[in-house]
Amino acid sequence: MPKFSSNTIDGINARTDMIALVGEYTRLERRGDEWWGCCPFHNEKTPSFHVSAERKMYHCFGCGVGGGLINFYMEMEKVSYSDAVRALAKKSGVEIICDGGFDVKSEQVEENKKERFIDLYQRVSGTYNFFLTSSDMGKNALDYLKKRGVTDECIAEFQLGFSPADRRWLKNFLQSKNYSAPFLEESGLFSKKYPDISFFSNRLMFPIWDRRGRVIAFGARLLEGEGPKYINSGDSVQYKKGETLYAFHLAKQKIRTEKAVILCEGYMDVIAYHQAGLKQAVAPLGTALTKEQVHILSSFADTFYLSFDSDEAGQNATYKAILLCRKNNISVKVISFDEGKDPAEILLKSGSNALTKYVENAILDSDFLLSALMRQYPAHTPEGKTKICLAYFPYLDALQSDIHRESCFEQLCQALQLKPEAVRADYESRNSGKKDPEGRKSEHRLSGSFKPNAEMRSVLAVIANPDYFSLMRSSLNADDFDDARARDMFVTLEECFREDAVSSDSILHRCSDEVRAMVAKAVTSGEFALNSRQAVEDGIRLIRKNSLERKRNRIATKIRALQNSSPDSGYELNTLINEKMSIDFELQQLKGIQA
Repeated sequence: MPKFSSNTIDGINARTDMIALVGEYTRLERRGDEWWGCCPFHNEKTPSFHVSAERKMYHCFGCGVGGGLINFYMEMEKVSYSDAVRALAKKSGVEIICDGGFDVKSEQVEENKKERFIDLYQRVSGTYNFFLTSSDMGKNALDYLKKRGVTDECIAEFQLGFSPADRRWLKNFLQSKNYSAPFLEESGLFSKKYPDISFFSNRLMFPIWDRRGRVIAFGARLLEGEGPKYINSGDSVQYKKGETLYAFHLAKQKIRTEKAVILCEGYMDVIAYHQAGLKQAVAPLGTALTKEQVHILSSFADTFYLSFDSDEAGQNATYKAILLCRKNNISVKVISFDEGKDPAEILLKSGSNALTKYVENAILDSDFLLSALMRQYPAHTPEGKTKICLAYFPYLDALQSDIHRESCFEQLCQALQLKPEAVRADYESRNSGKKDPEGRKSEHRLSGSFKPNAEMRSVLAVIANPDYFSLMRSSLNADDFDDARARDMFVTLEECFREDAVSSDSILHRCSDEVRAMVAKAVTSGEFALNSRQAVEDGIRLIRKNSLERKRNRIATKIRALQNSSPDSGYELNTLINEKMSIDFELQQLKGIQA
């Protein structure tokens, strides 16, 4: 490790504003000559984190951490001392000088590569934005955004773009700008198997930024043709999905002032909230909120507003997020939309005031959970009441306050008209006796117990035999899956496939504990070792058939509605009838194969 000169260290301390630096991570308030805030290293409600601007020091009276300016940056960014010095030196404009003739350039190779990747992504983002806003090739994507009500201001603020359909264009263009082939192959912008082929093509592009507002990755939406609706950059030297929040750099100041954050499911939801003036909205970049993301946000916000979809996957994401937040002593409210609606649709049809009303009318997480569970299970039967209680108990476990837990316990008993003694007996016996084979307490989800259905078994068959995933992905996409867990696993397989890492180990690494146990059992038991190809092919046909039948039913409903409406709907009616006929034909073919 290099020995940095005292001039370098002194220069960093002299030129770096300690209050401004700490303020990037937690909210500080002045008390006399000192500054106080909630500790960014642990979750607390009462500020016990003390910062001295003059001495460039910090100390938490709650958890005991403390140190100087460089140490603070090291701990917050989880980087080495060398990396912290380099980052702060660059931030403050201080020249790095090392004692003892140390070759700074050789030590900075990796850091420089990271910076070069970030610079590359910044430039590519600008190119994609040009194609969207100033080129004919981006017209369809721009029309899509306009139909969704996205303004020119938001397109500029979020640096939205369009990737060309020609998958070789980007490589040729970047090489013409003197980027080397080896560097580009490491960048994550190109296929690992086919390094001349762009990873993103013919898609609406969503840049993903770090906390400083630098582009470090991309999300991309398919607007036409076949393929996954959304694909995203994989983890890289500059980007860690589970530690990044979409639009956090745009939302940070509003989150700090509002002391609240809105967590959305996707890019378009975040954009809609920001366009409505609710700029405290961000999104986790994955299927679920992570501990690291909660840690980042909890330093700024006292209350998390959850704004996930109303489908099964969204409801389970909400349930998991509630438990994670409550375990970290964070207050939670849930924004509930009418069936099938999302923030972008509400903003487009009803305006920003309507969307703001939904946020203002957000309900407490305890009310949301009880309401959702009582819709899912029959609350008038003993069996239904038991299932509701079992699914609600993990929420009680997650609460950090005994008073809050007791209050929610009473709410549960009153809602189900049960004697508290009976409910408490089940709650305590569950905690003391009912554990899984590894000794852990059972956790219940909104969707009930986790038993693999036909869709999940089909995906498990592929995980046990990874070579067959190319067969599955050529026939299905994520939207064909009705089961949320199976769909998530298919997306995981797709991510592994695109990173050329379709193996049991890499798949297990990306699974939740719940799914990992099932995958491990399927792989190690040899359940899918015999007639594996037949099992995969049968599963593909079943999933495709069920998907087509659901789509046909939706179209039939629309046809019936149009037949009863005005005669001006003839063109749309004919289009739907033709689409239904096409689906009927494909279903007949599938039945013929099964026969």
